[in-house]
Amino acid sequence: MISRRRFNQVRVLLGALLVLGAAVFILRAAFPAPMKMSDDDLFKLVNGSTFTFIGTIKDLGSNVSGIEAKDSMIVQVESVPPSDQEALKKLGDLRGSRLTVAIDSNSRIGLQKNISAVFFADPLVYEKNIGVTATAVPIPDNKEDLLRQLRTAADRKSELPLRTEVKNADLIVSGEVKAVRPLSSDKVAALASVKNGWELRSEHRPRWADAIIEVQQPVLKPPGAKVDFVSVVFPRSHDCFSQDSPKFEAKQKGIWLLFQNNQLAAAEKNALLTPEKYDGRDIQSYTALRPADFQDVLKLDKIQNVIAETR
Repeated sequence: MISRRRFNQVRVLLGALLVLGAAVFILRAAFPAPMKMSDDDLFKLVNGSTFTFIGTIKDLGSNVSGIEAKDSMIVQVESVPPSDQEALKKLGDLRGSRLTVAIDSNSRIGLQKNISAVFFADPLVYEKNIGVTATAVPIPDNKEDLLRQLRTAADRKSELPLRTEVKNADLIVSGEVKAVRPLSSDKVAALASVKNGWELRSEHRPRWADAIIEVQQPVLKPPGAKVDFVSVVFPRSHDCFSQDSPKFEAKQKGIWLLFQNNQLAAAEKNALLTPEKYDGRDIQSYTALRPADFQDVLKLDKIQNVIAETR
């Protein structure tokens, strides 16, 4: 038979093991091990957010109005992978900044003061400080693997606009701007009937102009088509409606991804994209309104590779 003393020792040991197990369970719940994410899952987070940053939680609370302290934390930015250059231009250099982050409830578990994480963020409040909403993933022990995945995902995201435009472009050419001139009188007259003349009279009007491009190399064209010159109708205005559209000037060289469809409403297209006269010949008019529609000539090999993959 087991003595009472031995029985009590076993009971104490079992009790200690139960307490230890409960403590481990609580710690794991409070500080779960960062999960290993696949490249595709990580890309979905990067691509689904405005920008991504790595930061350390400095405090629980808020340093902006409009985001309640109980729902947020203050995070100091350590680095920002360049996944979206246009967004980063507007936000500026965030390194060292303290952002208020309202965390998605599904990723809040385990986030405590002094923990570092990757934040997939969307801006919410712009004041002296910036407030964002975000999904967070704690930094795992194999930090270098995660950073490699982030760089890969950021590269994929940065290439998406170019890949989309290459896939949908009607014509892609490399060349040089020979002239920039006002719209022809016929096109100005046609615009007068579009949106009650808004594009001619509004303070937000695009101020359309016409760039004549001498084609040095057709990169993508319809079979059998001869393309020596093209007209590119573009907005000269830096108004908020057209500030991101490429602007052109004489002697400028590059690669144009050109469109006759998909960029203008039907009435604008009918007014603006009729053929132009240049040097005694009729040349077709196109648009190149998105930032990815004008590329440096050094991107030629990249664009040709994308054409091979997408067309």
